[in-house]
Amino acid sequence: MYLYAWKNGVTTVDEANMNALISGNIPTLITEGIQRAAKNGTGISENNIANYSYCTRFTLAGSTEIGRVALHLDRDSLGADLVVQIRSGMNPSSGVDGTLVKQVVVPKEFIPDPAAYWSIPIGLTGLTSGGQYWIVVGQSGDATNHLDWIGEAAQDASYPAYRRNGTSGAWTANNALHFRVYSGASGDYAHSIDNVGGHATLVYNGEDLAAIYDYLPATDGPEGGIRDITTLVYSGDYILGGV
Repeated sequence: MYLYAWKNGVTTVDEANMNALISGNIPTLITEGIQRAAKNGTGISENNIANYSYCTRFTLAGSTEIGRVALHLDRDSLGADLVVQIRSGMNPSSGVDGTLVKQVVVPKEFIPDPAAYWSIPIGLTGLTSGGQYWIVVGQSGDATNHLDWIGEAAQDASYPAYRRNGTSGAWTANNALHFRVYSGASGDYAHSIDNVGGHATLVYNGEDLAAIYDYLPATDGPEGGIRDITTLVYSGDYILGGV
């Protein structure tokens, strides 16, 4: 049974929905993991996601899974929801979008301001070690409320990046974009993923868990739903609750 957020006029009060609230719903747990690929740098170029979709390629070295990715992002004003895809077999310069392997929605409320790396749960297995994959971010937002993907002021042949206005056709070469890819069971827990696209992100202050970001979509799509940020309250080493 899938558990969705409630929505007025959409969600019914019935046996299936109510029983889901009291039954076990075991999530997929994702740790910080080991970095498998990354394009970092000191660049501060802002790539406006309201103007284009963006994509960048990486090689999945030494692993057949992706636990999470981290993108260097900045929210302007209210921002816009971030749609992240992992794709295989892309050829952007020819307009070939390849195969969608995974899609994750991150609420705009979660994106940092000022710019910082934000971790995004992926939870993919059965991939090809040494295979090439693409991170794609979908176009969204407007001139005032949007996100920027931070990157360099020049291209990088080892981590090619592209942009496109619209949902079809050839992509145009873009300057390098900042990202990190992780997999494996290592370090602290970073995320949990449920079975309908909902997820939680754990943020730490040193060794202490500082905040939990919860997202659960409604049954009719990603708009609305549960988008909670809980800051934990401590007494010494003990968590007393959250606000």
